[in-house]
Amino acid sequence: MNKVDIYVNGFRLDIFDDEEISINLSVQNVQDISKVFTDFTQGFTIPASPRNNEILQHYYNANITESLITTETGGSPVWNSIGITWNTWNTAWNSGATSTSIVNTFDGRLRQEARIEINSLPFRTGVIEVENVQLKGTEPYAYTLTFYGDVVTLTDLFGEDYLYDVDFSAYNHQYTDTQVFNRLTTDDDTGLFYPLCSPVKNWIYDSDNANHDDSNIAFHNVNEEHGIHYYELKPALKVTNILTAIGAKYGITFTGSFLSATPFVDLSLWLHRFEGYLFSGGNDIAYQLINMNRNTGSGSQFNLTTDTWTVVDSKQYDLDITMANVSVPYELSVFRNGVFDFSALVAAHAASSVTTTMAALTFIAGDTVQLFIRPQSNTSMTYQCTDYSGIDSDTTSVSFSVDQTASATYSFLVVVSDIMPEIKVKEFLAGILKMYNMVIVPTTSTTFLLQPLEDWYAAGTDQNYQTYLDITQYAVNRPPLYREIEFKYQETGQILGFQYLQTNNVGYGDLNNTFSFDGEQFLIEVPFECPLFERLTDQDTSTLTNVLVYKSITSEANEDGTLNPYLGAPILFYGYFDDYDLTANSVAFVNSNNTTSREVTVAWYANTSNRYQSAASSHAITFGADIDPYHLQSVNQSLYNNEWSNYITDLYAKARRVYNVEAVLPIGKIVTLNLQNAIIWNNTKYIINNVSLNMTTGKASFELLNVV
Repeated sequence: MNKVDIYVNGFRLDIFDDEEISINLSVQNVQDISKVFTDFTQGFTIPASPRNNEILQHYYNANITESLITTETGGSPVWNSIGITWNTWNTAWNSGATSTSIVNTFDGRLRQEARIEINSLPFRTGVIEVENVQLKGTEPYAYTLTFYGDVVTLTDLFGEDYLYDVDFSAYNHQYTDTQVFNRLTTDDDTGLFYPLCSPVKNWIYDSDNANHDDSNIAFHNVNEEHGIHYYELKPALKVTNILTAIGAKYGITFTGSFLSATPFVDLSLWLHRFEGYLFSGGNDIAYQLINMNRNTGSGSQFNLTTDTWTVVDSKQYDLDITMANVSVPYELSVFRNGVFDFSALVAAHAASSVTTTMAALTFIAGDTVQLFIRPQSNTSMTYQCTDYSGIDSDTTSVSFSVDQTASATYSFLVVVSDIMPEIKVKEFLAGILKMYNMVIVPTTSTTFLLQPLEDWYAAGTDQNYQTYLDITQYAVNRPPLYREIEFKYQETGQILGFQYLQTNNVGYGDLNNTFSFDGEQFLIEVPFECPLFERLTDQDTSTLTNVLVYKSITSEANEDGTLNPYLGAPILFYGYFDDYDLTANSVAFVNSNNTTSREVTVAWYANTSNRYQSAASSHAITFGADIDPYHLQSVNQSLYNNEWSNYITDLYAKARRVYNVEAVLPIGKIVTLNLQNAIIWNNTKYIINNVSLNMTTGKASFELLNVV
C-alpha cells in the first residue's frame, strides 16, 4: 500500500486509513477529440479531524468566514505535530516546537491550490474543490473533495475575463498618419502592424489617372486625395504576443518550440472590436488641460499649479487665447467647476499665431475655470499658448495673463486593450488549441507547454510495461467511429464569405467529411471567422494586381450605394513581412491633411496563407485545401492536413483498436507516469488514451491505442 498525502495551500490533510484515492489521467481522448483533458480524481472523503477542520476553515459552519491556522516552526499546522491517523490516536508531541498563528486564506467558494505526494514523492499539482461535508447529528464527520490538475487551475485563473481585460499597453502607440504608414510598410519587431483590411470602404483599384473616386486606392501622384486614408486602417497583433501578455497578467508562461516556428509565429488577430473606423469622431477625443507655466500680467487670480482661474467678482469676462503653430484643426474648451461650458473651433495654422476670443462669458464669484484643448480629428499635435488672459468685458481690466514658455504635445494614443475583439481569454486559448490540435500540459504549476498532439507524442520515450500489465484478462474494443466529422469556423456575414457560403454550401475555411459508419456526427468548431481576402483587379486594364485586401463589409447597400460595415466573430489570419512587392501596382496612402498621399510599394502580407511567393511554400489557416485568394490555387498545407490528418486517419484505420488492460505499478512507475510516453507491450507500441490510477494500491486501468 502506498501512502498518499494531499496538501491544501501547503498544509497536509488527514486521510482515512482505508480510503483509496484514484486519479484519472488524460490529455486528449478519442471519446471526444475536440477537448483538451486534465487530471482529476473521483470524489474522495477525508475525516473531519481537528486538523482538517482548521485547514478547511470549518466549512460545515457557515458562520465561520475568517480564521487562523496555528503553525509550528516550518509552516505546518500544529496538528502536524501529532502523529494522527483517524483510526489510530497516536500522540507524540515534538519537543521544543514553537507555534504561531497565521491568517487562513481558505475560501470554499474557490478551488484551492493543492498537490499530491505518494510515499513522500511529488506526483501531481493542481487544485482541490470541496464538494460537501457529512455530519452526524451536529458534528462533522467527513469532507468530500475532488482534485483537478493544473489545466483546470488555468481556467480558474482566466475566469470570465475577456481579452480586453489583459494589459496590452506595451503596444499602445500614437495615432498619426506616420505611425500607421510605418506599421503598414515596415516591420518594427513589436508584433503589431496595420494590414490592408478595410473596416468600411469597398476598395477598388483603377490605375486610370482620371478616376479620383475616394475608394480608388491606386497611387497616381502625391497630390491626389484618394486612396487609403490613415484612419481607415485597424491594427493586428501577433498571437504569440497575445499569449505573452496573457501570461504576464496571470503569472504563467506558455512554452513550446511550435509557438516560435512557422507558421504559428505568423498567426495574427485583427483588432476589430467595433464595426466602422477605429475612432468614430470628435466626441471620442479626450480633452487635455493646457498647462500654463508663467504669469505675464499683473493679475494674480490664476493658479499655475492647478491651471485654474478662480473668479473673484461676478460679472462678464472676455477670454483671449493666442495659440502658435498648430498644424491641425483643434477645439478650445472652457470648463467651469469641472463641467463643460463653452468651446470654439479653430482652423489649422501651422506657421502662425491665431487669437481666439470667447466674449462676454458670465461667471460667478468662486467659479473655477480651466482651459482645455483637443484636435478635431483623431491625431496627435503640438501647440503653444503664447497668451491666455481673462479681461473684464466692461472695464477691460485684466484679471490674469499667463502663457506657455514652450510648445506642448497632444498625443492621441491607440490603446490596444480597448480595441481587442469581444472574446473571453479561455475561449480564445481553447480556439487556438483546437485549430492546431494542440495539447496543453503543465510542466510546473505556472508553466504550460503548448504543442501539437502529434509532435508531443513524438517527443515521448517508449516505456516497457511488459511485466506490469495483467494479460490474464483484457478487452479489445472497437474505437468510436463518427458518421461525420466537421471542422468549422463561425459563419460569416462578410460580403465575400457570405457569397462563398451561398455558392458552395460550405463556409470558406470549413471542412467536413462523411463516413460509411453508424456513429454520431462530430463537430470541431472554433470561435473565430476565417476571412476571405480579395486580390484586386485593375479596372483600367482588367489585369490582376498584387494588391490583396480584406473588406469588412456586408452585401447590404444603402440608398447612396455604399455597403454597410460588418462586425462578426474575431478574425485570425497570417501576417508576414518580407518585402511584399507592390511596385507594379502601388497603393496610395492619404496623409492626415487629406490633400497629399504617399506611395505604398511594400506592405505586410495578410492572408489565410502565410507566404505570397508560392502556394507550395505556404501554410493556410483553412481546414480544407481551399482555393487561396492570392495564389488562386489550393494551399495543401492546411490545418487539417498539417495537424489533424494523421490523427483522424489513424482513428479510422482498419487496424486501430482500443485496449482495456489492468496493471499494478510500483511507486517508481507511478510517480514517473507520463502520458506522452508510449507503452511497449508484446513487442507492440501503444499510446495511452486514458488511465485511471489508484494511488493507494498502485492498481491502474489503462485505455491504450495501438500505433498504426
